[in-house]
Amino acid sequence: MIFNRRLPSWIRAAYYYDSIGGFLYGIFYGSSIAFFPIIARKIGATSHEMALLSTLPFIGALFTFWWAHLSTGKKKMPFLVKSKVIARTTLLLMVFAFRPWVFLLILSIYWFLEFAAGPAYVGIIKDIYPERERGKATGYVRVELALAAILATYLGGILLDRISYRFVFPIGAFMGIIAISFFRRIRVESDKSIESLKERFSLLSIIDTWRKDKIFFHYSLILFLYGFGFMIALPIYPMFLVDSLHISNTDAGRIASVFSIFWLISYLFWGEYIDKRSPLKALCPIIAIASAVPFLYSLADNLWMVALATAFSGMASGGGELARIGYITRLANETNIQRYCGIDYSLMGIRGITAPFIGIGLMKLVGMSGVFMISFSLIFLAFLLMTIFRKKLER
Repeated sequence: MIFNRRLPSWIRAAYYYDSIGGFLYGIFYGSSIAFFPIIARKIGATSHEMALLSTLPFIGALFTFWWAHLSTGKKKMPFLVKSKVIARTTLLLMVFAFRPWVFLLILSIYWFLEFAAGPAYVGIIKDIYPERERGKATGYVRVELALAAILATYLGGILLDRISYRFVFPIGAFMGIIAISFFRRIRVESDKSIESLKERFSLLSIIDTWRKDKIFFHYSLILFLYGFGFMIALPIYPMFLVDSLHISNTDAGRIASVFSIFWLISYLFWGEYIDKRSPLKALCPIIAIASAVPFLYSLADNLWMVALATAFSGMASGGGELARIGYITRLANETNIQRYCGIDYSLMGIRGITAPFIGIGLMKLVGMSGVFMISFSLIFLAFLLMTIFRKKLER
């Protein structure tokens, strides 16, 4: 769409449908997913139910390795379309979500199926975009997605003040289904020569994959350390803003705007950086930038420090996503790309359902500032290890 002329002519058709799908997904996200926690609380979800709600996406990610096994040896695009359409269709059931438990049940099914397409999606991205243009193309798509999400979040809030979520969320889900109808028009050349998979599913194959590819093993460990360090502080940030800085809703909105601005910038900047340098060279400064977030929170006694930390968070967020996809698509080949992606997402699920709860436990022992410093130390250690890892590979 917007950046069509900044890409080579032979990938513009794929980018066109990818970008339209991304823009429509942004509308879906901004009019539904962004409001799930707020609506859950407003309809009476308890603190335990809210904690469960926050872990549902990561529980869904836990099963990604199994989905990777199922999708390997099958045509990637049809598999992606079926899983995502079924997932988003379940949100049409929100018209019956009068109680928190029904709301959570619907979202449990949604997240379980939405993550099913993750490995197939990464395989498609590897197929449709050449390595030297992949970071830039995926970055442009996410810029358009983010713009749509920001606009839809604003309009979605207005709609939810006037119309019940039981009708707004199904409308958003319908936009998500239309997004898939555009994405499915992309031609995936690798789907024309698919060999059926005869291997039986086994979690031990994760260990076998790491044993055969030590580079991927070391990368996975370092990235897990980074993600774990970042996520132990994640539930503490809003508590710090409310309990220590007594932030107003207006200031919270301004802080969210700072994140959105730098989130957009990060997709533009890191997409081009990854193509010119490499995903691994991008990950090192991205992790270093991310380490500044908990460090600045540990020093913060005013909102200016928080705003600076939020800017760093936005710059690291988009870049981290692009670099992860970029590195895995370069490291893996056509036959194992979905397995590699499945392992990566499953590890994300493990840290997502453990790290936040460990962070809450640590807060009771060392306080908020102590958790921030532990988070900083783990992320900075990951930065040092990733730098050593990159230099060793270069040698």
